[in-house]
Amino acid sequence: MKTELKIALGQMEVIPNRPRKNVDTMLHMMDHAREMGVHLIAFPEMCVGGYLLSDKWLTDDFCLDLMAYHETLLEASNGLALAFGNVHLDKEVNERTGSDSFHPNEDGRTRKYNAVYVIQDGQYAPRTKENHILPPGVQPKVLLPNYRVFDDERYFLSAKDIAADFDLSLEDLLQPFRIRVGEEERLIGFELCEDLWCNDYRRALAALNPTKILIQNEAECVVNISASPWTYGKNRARDRRVLFIREDCGEHSAPFFYVNCVGVQNNGKNILTYDGGSTAYNKEGRPFRLSEKAYQQELIAVQEREWDGTSLARKEQSKIAQKHQALLEAIRHFRETMGAEEHPRFLLGLSGGVDSSVAAALLVEAVGPEKVYGVNMPTRFNRDATKKAARHAAKALGIHYAVIPIQPLVEANAERLEAVDLEGTGHSLSALNLENIQAKIRGTAILSNLAAKLGGIFVNTGNKLEIALGYTTLYGDTGGAFSVLGDLTKVEVFALARHLNENVWGREVIPWELLPDDLCRFPEEGIPPSAELRETQVDPMKFGYHDALLDAFTDYRKKTPEDILRWYVEGRLAEELEMDPRLLTRWGLEDPIVFVQDLEWFCRLIDTNVFKRIQSPPIIVTSKSAFGFDIRESLLPHRMSEAYRNLKNRLLKSDSFRKGDFVNEEK
Repeated sequence: MKTELKIALGQMEVIPNRPRKNVDTMLHMMDHAREMGVHLIAFPEMCVGGYLLSDKWLTDDFCLDLMAYHETLLEASNGLALAFGNVHLDKEVNERTGSDSFHPNEDGRTRKYNAVYVIQDGQYAPRTKENHILPPGVQPKVLLPNYRVFDDERYFLSAKDIAADFDLSLEDLLQPFRIRVGEEERLIGFELCEDLWCNDYRRALAALNPTKILIQNEAECVVNISASPWTYGKNRARDRRVLFIREDCGEHSAPFFYVNCVGVQNNGKNILTYDGGSTAYNKEGRPFRLSEKAYQQELIAVQEREWDGTSLARKEQSKIAQKHQALLEAIRHFRETMGAEEHPRFLLGLSGGVDSSVAAALLVEAVGPEKVYGVNMPTRFNRDATKKAARHAAKALGIHYAVIPIQPLVEANAERLEAVDLEGTGHSLSALNLENIQAKIRGTAILSNLAAKLGGIFVNTGNKLEIALGYTTLYGDTGGAFSVLGDLTKVEVFALARHLNENVWGREVIPWELLPDDLCRFPEEGIPPSAELRETQVDPMKFGYHDALLDAFTDYRKKTPEDILRWYVEGRLAEELEMDPRLLTRWGLEDPIVFVQDLEWFCRLIDTNVFKRIQSPPIIVTSKSAFGFDIRESLLPHRMSEAYRNLKNRLLKSDSFRKGDFVNEEK
């Protein structure tokens, strides 16, 4: 009688550069899987050492160290098959293939693979057809992502490159593995992460579909092991890709199992969260088993009789709720980045504005009030209202709180700097110089030194709109070990503040005076955003509109000033930016001259403040395109394109400007 196959998905937390901890997690899950009668357990991509390890991958000894843990896993695999992700340094390629040719990585170094290993009963599992080109039990990734934060092509060689090197087809290399189940062998296909997102990779005018190849090579089911970071809508996007694979396979289909990691990883400039989302799909490409909770370790065991199960609908939280959860996970895991067992102390400037109040609330929710320290640093420009708001937030959150007036420090610094005349011209400090002195004293002289005194971490509280426009002071409020809100626009900060008050704390933790209405208008007694570095200063952003504009400019499919201008003259700007059209009236942008001047001001500030962004701390990613290594920028002079200038000139020279007339002229 045929033994029913039982597969488990080991959705595990992967801690970068902590292979001993990761392998211990795997061993614990393997023991649990045996108790459940599982035949095969699959773990995520690069689960031994982590995925986002940057140029650590270029060191052969580092890769060999990670591979040394395979002995432990082989010894523990009695009575169980397992698939897991790790690097493979292929030093034996010539010996294995009998080739006298040179077979390097594409960088000239020793060949490395981002691979899935398949082992059972202390041995590497055999393929249905061995070819000696690939190492025993090792299947390299076919499709290597080279976009956003992903740099696989910098480090690894793909299966399709291996096939080309040895003049073979991918069909020769992508073979299912033989897994013993009772007295029988079952044919299981294995692939890695990006191999699922195959519609964007092309071959012979069609998608290069590794899943399809494995099924054509008689795989009964396919297991995809992934290290896929959270972004809003990722689960739905993945479901669509699996459905595409099913349709591309035609009448030949097979169940599809997806296992992802949880936890937090970084590349030095961006901090990414991994929410899991492990899923079992039936032959129709529909999910029938889902992981229960985001960001939680879970062992999902699926009996073969369930493979044709009824499809399930996903239940997703709101966008701001998901971003909130991602931020919390990133903060909670920061201790692992430091190799610490306990959460560090977090210190931030608590100005009384909405950004620092929201950041403080997130820190408290993540690690508790006893680990959070807020400092208010007023000068003569700080209003009583903001000082009161800072006190309110600190008291409501129960954090350590201090007020350090810095006016004497500002005056002493200004006096000393005025006394230095390097050019002999008597040139004095400008108003902007005096403003920046305040910010630098707060960030460098106070917060960084207090953090050092506490043995804690100085946290950056700037938002994405400020970072984009350079509305920050280098060595002042650009400082910090990491940026909590650096991938949230201002309107998202407002939305998160409301979410925290209403759904987390159930009371007014972030003062209501800091929150505008849906058109970003503040009541008379409200507190509009201000750096408070001079009298009556208010932030120069057109909130709501500029946030939407920034989203368009930094979207994964980035929009350009030309796009914005065309949409404006065609009367569909608000629709394309997905914003309330009343914001154009609210900010006076129905006047084309005002609109063009504002657009050019916005673009110029983004281009000329790259030097600040590349010196800024790592940012927690909450969008599909974050500053850091997600958006990679060079120091370049600002320039608007010829196409933009032509569009602008035609717009502004039209005395009887009407959106429809301008479109007709273009025709």
